[in-house]
Amino acid sequence: MADVPEPGGCQSCPNPFPDYYTEARHLLSRMEELRKLDDRLVAGHDLDAYCGVLAFSMHGLGGRDPKDAHRLLRKPLAALAAARDQVAARHAGAYRGGEATEELLMIGTASLLHTDFHRRRPGKFRLPWQEAWEEICEEALDAQELENPSSDQIRYDYRHGFDQWCEKWLTALMDLSPAEQHARPSPVAARWARAHDVLERAIKRDLQDQPWAVRLADRLHHTGRGLVAGIAASMAEPVVVAYDGREVIDLPWLAQEILWVQYPGGVRQAGRSQHRLTALPRLFTLLDSLSRRSLDVIADTDWHDSPAVYQEAIDNVPKAAFSPDAYCWWNTNAAGRLPHLLVMARTEAASARRQAQRTQAPWR
Repeated sequence: MADVPEPGGCQSCPNPFPDYYTEARHLLSRMEELRKLDDRLVAGHDLDAYCGVLAFSMHGLGGRDPKDAHRLLRKPLAALAAARDQVAARHAGAYRGGEATEELLMIGTASLLHTDFHRRRPGKFRLPWQEAWEEICEEALDAQELENPSSDQIRYDYRHGFDQWCEKWLTALMDLSPAEQHARPSPVAARWARAHDVLERAIKRDLQDQPWAVRLADRLHHTGRGLVAGIAASMAEPVVVAYDGREVIDLPWLAQEILWVQYPGGVRQAGRSQHRLTALPRLFTLLDSLSRRSLDVIADTDWHDSPAVYQEAIDNVPKAAFSPDAYCWWNTNAAGRLPHLLVMARTEAASARRQAQRTQAPWR
């Protein structure tokens, strides 16, 4: 088709066939990509594949808006979008609530510590994180009662490798590749096991298979696990946040896609950007604050808001606030305006709920 000449021999007429051929080939490759993602999800727990399905519709055909596609391709393009929705719905149960939320909090905590640790920024988590592990390392080394003259060298090797061990362990927790299930009872348990294996291999390699290296890895993993679990639990309370869709949160690639599945809220589409108003665990606002300011805490939440409440509030934000020239859409409102809109939306929701109760039971 790419070799078909201009229709009718008109030299000034545009030839649609090369572009049509390219777009059609790209559509076929996207269909194959969706099939492979579905196969991976059928095979077992694969957070990376599920995030890929969630983000699938974000990438238009050839990077173009679907409405700009050739008219002959619009029907198969719509079929592809429907197939993507079916795949997402079919596997949604395994990636919402329960262990899926626990897994996401673990990834978020590991990302928080990794960002703080990797960038060497003295902060809230840097010193407690390092001191806890170094103390355990020293205790483990002292407990061996090493008498050979190379003990000082071993301690030097430990101090030299400490940062690398920490980062490898955290990276294994953040990794979105398929969590090895084997006999593990859950994806979370599999993720812990993978992180321990990575840490153990790194320590044994750096300390040249010393007989006590395995015990050192066990103690370090136990300490790190307690720290990650403690931070995730203490920072799980929700706060209402406004999100600028032009930014990204410092989570592993595509992980923020499942963040919005776990914690849905109101959405405003502005061009290619999706701006949001919802409730997230405070953990993610701390992660975001280490670099950019794509999340802004606007209120605490005392009760469980429905996505409809957040949608009502964000729908009443002036459209001009979402213009590309606005730095952060929530800053374009007068002080207190956005929390006021949220209060109004909550009031409307409560009123509608009371009205529904009266309709069902008018004697109340």
